[in-house]
Amino acid sequence: MASAQILNGFHANPKPLNTEKKLILAVIGRDVLVPVNVLDGNTVLIDDEMADQLKFFCQRSLLIGQWQGNDCQVWALSTEAKAAKDFKLVELRSLLASSGDEEFTIACRAVQLLDWQDKHQYCGSCGVVMEASATEHAMRCEPCNINNYPRISPCVIVVVTRGNQCLLARQPSWPDGMFSTLAGFIEAGESAEQALHREVYEEVGVEITNIRYVGSQSWPYPGQLMLGFIADAVTDEIVVDGIEISEAHWCNYDDLPHYVPPPTIMSGRLIKQFVDEASANQ
Repeated sequence: MASAQILNGFHANPKPLNTEKKLILAVIGRDVLVPVNVLDGNTVLIDDEMADQLKFFCQRSLLIGQWQGNDCQVWALSTEAKAAKDFKLVELRSLLASSGDEEFTIACRAVQLLDWQDKHQYCGSCGVVMEASATEHAMRCEPCNINNYPRISPCVIVVVTRGNQCLLARQPSWPDGMFSTLAGFIEAGESAEQALHREVYEEVGVEITNIRYVGSQSWPYPGQLMLGFIADAVTDEIVVDGIEISEAHWCNYDDLPHYVPPPTIMSGRLIKQFVDEASANQ
């Protein structure tokens, strides 16, 4: 097994190590039940002793890997668990915006695996009820002799820059004043670079060049892998599509909208990198 340092503490291993200590991520639906003092520095994972009072509410458990060498499970709890002492229910999106990379990774994997199992109970070819594999994260159809694995949808997300300005946009359904970067799914047959050119042009009418890869992040809505980039604008006239994007503007690095994503989320990380680089050049 690769070292915990290389894997940032978490190993997405489908096979249990049968460690003496086990760690639990407790969820109700798509929300996470966390200790009341989680924002004071505690992890969202709880140990066997703390989880003991929750085991009576556990409807399903699933190994999601190892954290710092210890087996880590997700427990899907009944709604009655909301009343558990010393815990509070946190909406997943709020948790992802405030947690560290490790907690983010674990929570994403946990809810995605549960959602995948829920939506892949039957074989798409013959309709028979599938069974969870005992050796890997797969739902197996014995009559068809096939395994179905968790679906991951690759997406591109980009901050487009023009000197000391970046292009930020908003979708019609977002809260008033919220702006972010542009993003979209990679279509069948496309490269990530082709998807970037297409999405940016379709949504705001801007052509781009000099694409630089920044990093990636799992995003559990319901199962995306966000590939983050920075690109330079070739053209600067904005023409919003009026469907996915309702408003877009060129914003100075020192005069961004009040409501942008935090740097724990890939869009916020891209914006922060642009601001840091623009500031350093002044």
